[in-house]
Amino acid sequence: MRYLSSLPTELPSKTPSWYEVLAEARVGIELLDGLRLKRRLHNNLPRGDEHGKAHPVMLLPGYGASERAMQMLAKRLEALGYVVRQWGQGKNHGAVHKLVPPLKARIREWSAELGQPISLIGWSLGGYIARELARDLPAEIAGVVTLGSPVVGGPKYTLTAKQYVKMGFDLDAIERDIAARDSVPIQCPMTLIFSRVDGIVSWPATIDRVTPHARHMEANCSHIGMVLSPKVFRQIAKALADQRESLAN
Repeated sequence: MRYLSSLPTELPSKTPSWYEVLAEARVGIELLDGLRLKRRLHNNLPRGDEHGKAHPVMLLPGYGASERAMQMLAKRLEALGYVVRQWGQGKNHGAVHKLVPPLKARIREWSAELGQPISLIGWSLGGYIARELARDLPAEIAGVVTLGSPVVGGPKYTLTAKQYVKMGFDLDAIERDIAARDSVPIQCPMTLIFSRVDGIVSWPATIDRVTPHARHMEANCSHIGMVLSPKVFRQIAKALADQRESLAN
């Protein structure tokens, strides 16, 4: 579990190959590994309720997924002492412009209720949405952790690219809009976890090359396994602890 000292040089250029997509079958092994470890998974991990105050975390699912896909991650974080909420939007239908406004309202309300900022963990498209929320709500977001999220190109370099084209979206225009959004910096701590064997999102598109304080961690797992793999969970726990420490200093 270490942060990369320098970023990979590859640039996104294509969607994942069918060989990479088929390799997603390894998710079964990743799930079994987590079930086998059970409570031992939490051994020697930093807790989310240090100093007697539990830290709040909101989970955002990927495209086509709902809160149910994030349930195992939620239970693991709760066992570490975090207060966890799902995003409350049901299935992620991919229309970001419709998902963001109610999420902003929900985050503002929860943050005000707690009297502290919250952390966001977003899987795939959920991670992209988390970044945009952090960009627009710097006072309410304590930090962001993304899991295999497309930060370059939107759906252009993902397995869902053709679906977006069929729905009438201009992928090149989306890529330009995302690049333009980067002119407004994300201020909170941010950790991006990626996998070079990702079969859903082309991994070079998951690297943030414009945010100076962005930190990257590499995971050897499937895209689906990002929310199931015990190794990735340990990376998430470390990232959350580091982000909270950086805010305290």
